[in-house]
Amino acid sequence: PKLIEGESESGAGVFTTDYFGKTACLAQSPQLFKQMAISSDLTRVFEVGPVFRAENSNTRRHLCEFTGLDIEMAINDHYMETLEV
Repeated sequence: PKLIEGESESGAGVFTTDYFGKTACLAQSPQLFKQMAISSDLTRVFEVGPVFRAENSNTRRHLCEFTGLDIEMAINDHYMETLEV
């Protein structure tokens, strides 16, 4: 989901909006949802989608919205398994 009830990363700035009388935030990361999918026995999960950040910056290279590739993988025995992907 891209419109959620609260911050998805603590300490980072978020864009908020009114959503049917309640405050909603634009998602900063799909991390929580990927971890939930991994814990339900999906071994590999990915998402390609928009990411939103509301950090105060005055540079031209700072992004408030970008398309991110997020990947999550279950590790069964050792972290070296990730090198075999």
